[in-house]
Amino acid sequence: MFRTLFIILLASVSVACSTQPQKQRLPSMDSLFAELTEQDGRACIRSSSANGFSAIDDNLVSISGHRKKHYLVTTLFSCHSLDFSMGVALVGTFSEVCGGRAGDALVTREESCPIKHIYAFESRDDAMTVVKMAEGKREALRQFPAAPQPEPEPPES
Repeated sequence: MFRTLFIILLASVSVACSTQPQKQRLPSMDSLFAELTEQDGRACIRSSSANGFSAIDDNLVSISGHRKKHYLVTTLFSCHSLDFSMGVALVGTFSEVCGGRAGDALVTREESCPIKHIYAFESRDDAMTVVKMAEGKREALRQFPAAPQPEPEPPES
């Protein structure tokens, strides 16, 4: 009796779960930057050329460089101290940090944030345009999830 009841309960739970719509996973900002800029995220910043920074969110930082260069830096995980930190140090080898290189990090007083990717731009405006485009694309996907594509019909012979 107990076994039958357990099997019925298990079957009803699995049916209920299978009828729930799957929540679409949005692409990361990082993957959208790569798509929009056609960069591999392995740009480098000389520590001495960084003039300022601004946290955009927990894992995205905008860094002003020498000669109007600008960089978007993504971190490997969320770094909550970026939002309220008064300064950040670029820690890497040979006085530079590069995207995709182990050991390079943004360091605040509270934590060390490993760098995932760095994207280079000619100006701050160019960098912020890419951020807005990526945010817009994510919002569009959030509001209008892509419908499953139908299988193409085989050609008739």
